[in-house]
Order: sequence, then C-alpha cells, then structure tokens
Amino acid sequence: MSFNRVAKKLTTPFEQFKPTGAILMINMSDPQISTMKVFLEAIKTAKLPFFAVANKIDLLPKKTRKAKLKEIEKELGFKLIPAAIISATGLKDIMFQINKHFKKGSRIAILGVFNSGKTSLIARLTKLNLKIGDLPGTTLEFTEYHWQGYTLIDTVGQVIDVNKPLMVSIDFSGCKTLSDKIKRVLTQDAEGILATSEIAVPQIEKVVKVIKKQVALGYKIITTGAGASALVALEIAGQGLETGLPIVVITNNLSQAQPISFAKGVCEEEAGLSRYINFIVNKGDVVIGISASGGTGFVYDALKLARKKKAITIAITENPDTPLGKNADYIIKSNAKPEGPSSSKIQVAHLAIGHALILSLADERGINADNSIFYMLPEKVATKKMGIK
Repeated sequence: MSFNRVAKKLTTPFEQFKPTGAILMINMSDPQISTMKVFLEAIKTAKLPFFAVANKIDLLPKKTRKAKLKEIEKELGFKLIPAAIISATGLKDIMFQINKHFKKGSRIAILGVFNSGKTSLIARLTKLNLKIGDLPGTTLEFTEYHWQGYTLIDTVGQVIDVNKPLMVSIDFSGCKTLSDKIKRVLTQDAEGILATSEIAVPQIEKVVKVIKKQVALGYKIITTGAGASALVALEIAGQGLETGLPIVVITNNLSQAQPISFAKGVCEEEAGLSRYINFIVNKGDVVIGISASGGTGFVYDALKLARKKKAITIAITENPDTPLGKNADYIIKSNAKPEGPSSSKIQVAHLAIGHALILSLADERGINADNSIFYMLPEKVATKKMGIK
C-alpha cells in the first residue's frame, strides 16, 4: 500500500504556519504506524528537519518496553526518544534534540495523532496551563506558543487532505473511471479488515471465551454505539439473536435512524442515555461498547457505569488510549487507518469483528444451522382484532 498518495494531507497547514522543523509524537500504547507514515510523508514533502518521540512508554509493561521500542524504530526507520511527558520522563533529552536539530527562531510543528502528547509536551516546555485530556479532539486548531527563541506549533491530530473536499476516507487519486473508484473503495475496505485481523484475532479469542462463560452462567449481553457504530451494535445484536444469545441493543435510536447522526453525533453527549442503558445491566452481564474514536460520550460512560455494577466491559474501537478503552476490561482494536473525517473503513472493520465474534461464539456453543434457523422462525402470538379497545 503506497503512502505517496497522501503526501499533501498537511500541505495547507504547513503553508499557513510556515514551519521550519517538526517533532513527531508517537503514542506507544497505540502507535498507529500507518498513520505515522502519513505524517512522515508530509514532513518529507515539506523537507523539514525532524526527530521523533516515543511518548507514553510508561504505559507498556517494563519487560516489553525495549523490544516494543526497537520494533517501532525498525518499522519507521529511525531512532525514537523514549518519554512519558506527563511525568517529565525524557524531557531533558527532547530539549537537547530541539537545540541540536533546530536553529533559534525555528517554527516547530508538533505532529501526531490525537492523544499522542503534543499539547502535553508544549505545556511541559512552556509551563503554561494548557487544556489537556484523553478525549479525541481536545485540540481543534493550530496554535502557536513561544519558548526559548522557538515557536512551537500545536497541531490537530486528524489527518485530512484539504485539497480534496470530497475525500472522506478513501483517496481517489489516480482513479480515471467510476469502476476504478468502486474498486478502490472495495480494495481499501478489504485492506482495513486484513490489517485488523493481524492484531484482533487474539483479542476476539479472549472475548469469545469470556462471553461463552458468562452466557452459560445465565448472564446477558448488551451492545451500544452511536451513528455508524450504532449500526455495528445493531448488527452484532441481530446476529446474536439469530444464534440464540441473550442479547439486547440500546443506541441513540431516534437520531441514529436518521443520517444526521453520522455527521453531527446527535445525542452523543446525553449522560441520561448511559444511565438508561445501565438500568438493565446486572453484575456478571457483558456490555459491549462500539466507538471508532473511543470518545463517544454516552458509550464510554455506559461502560464506566457498568463497571461499577461489576459487569464485564468490552470495547470495539480503533483508538484504545481513550475513555472507552480505559473503561473496558477487554479491548478489540481495529487497524483500518489512516482515515479522513469519515470512519467508513473502520466501520467495515468493526462489522467484520462483530461477525467473527458472534459466529465463532455460536460455533463454540454448538449452534448449527438447524439451531440457528429455529431462532429465526416467526413466533406468532394471537392478538386482538383491529378496532377493539
């Protein structure tokens, strides 16, 4: 898969803020290598001197840190500075590299996906009280800060090609016909599923075993999500019912039924919805929250409340270092990025995860075709005649 096609994704911000150097921040708990290569392509296109920081190294088990660092360095092709910005670990090394790589007066763009520590680094260096959080999108605009003769530019963690306003998650560069465009979408959707399978299989395997055990003990499953993730939650619950699972789905239904929820995230901030979901959650139940970003309000709050009731919580997400991931006992991570503002490739990957989860679980429970058809047959109940009150 070539990354040259996305070389311009940061062109306009670079032109607007005129950086003369860059620091690439990598979240070691979720490196997102394919997206890092997009940022690297942008850095190379702008011909910027740079160095990279392996942030949140402290979130990895001590015995695996060195091996993971070497693995990421090998994939990217250069050395990383291990750091934990929140605790100031590695900060002196970063300051040394800034003075080594950049001349005084340089304009340094701090690049990386959301939650990689861009704003945290600037706050540490400048000692400013900046807004920092684990919700995706805390930084929504490019902002300049001055520090010891340098200009530090905080950037947005979303990679979008502003030169292609119709590009939402698939770049159609080089496509000459409608057939080419259709094939591009199908091919990249398939690539997202294949990349997901490389990391998700062990995670799904653990979850299948957990759910099988809880269902055998008489507990139920609840799925939830918003927008595109609501459709995934509905699909998982639908296939679950077809295979005899005690499963319930609750989403932001009225808005989810309309396309406005895809663009605007309608009702995602409604805490009352997460409390409503938890009315039916009991100790030992399994609650599955689906969110591509990992930051959908009522979804991660539903898992948080379910945990307090000692239910088992599962997250299906592209971004585990988020409130959703932090409130999950088990995480099934997709690997469909890089994306634009749409999450179409991620949604396809999450649907595939749902299929793998439910169908594997059904087979593990001994459900065959005859059993499954039984759960799909109509079950008519005699009812009153119309007009009788």
